[in-house]
Amino acid sequence: QRLKKLAEAKAKGESLDTIKRPLSVISGINHVTSLVESDRAKLVVIAHDVDPIEVVVWLPTLCRKKNIPYVIVKSKSRLGALIGKKNAAVVALPEPRKEDKAELTTLVGIAQERYNNETEHRRQWGGGKLGPKA
Repeated sequence: QRLKKLAEAKAKGESLDTIKRPLSVISGINHVTSLVESDRAKLVVIAHDVDPIEVVVWLPTLCRKKNIPYVIVKSKSRLGALIGKKNAAVVALPEPRKEDKAELTTLVGIAQERYNNETEHRRQWGGGKLGPKA
C-alpha cells in the first residue's frame, strides 16, 4: 500500500516526503550480528529459550563489548509475534524516528542498567552444590 501511494504521488507530481517508510525490526542471528558489529543496532532483544543455546550465548558479550544495550525476554514465541512469525531467537531495533526517540531512550536506559552495567550476576559461577562423589 505504501508503494502504491508513492507511485500515485509520483504520477501526480506531489512531493514524495509525505509518505513515511515503515520502520523495521531486524530479526535473525546473522542480521542482528552484522548490525551489532557495525554499531547500527540501538537495542537487542534475546529470547531465553533458544535451542541450541549456543546460537545466542555469545551475543550478550558482543553487545557489552560494543556498548549496545540488550535485554533477555521470556519466550521466543513472543519475539516471533513481534515480527509476525512463529518464533524468533533474537531481534534488533535500528535507529528510530524522531518522535519515537524519547521512548527508545527510556528503554535503552533501563536495559543498560539491568543488563549491561550489572556485573554482580556474572561473578557467581555456581550454586556451591557438591556432586555425589565429593
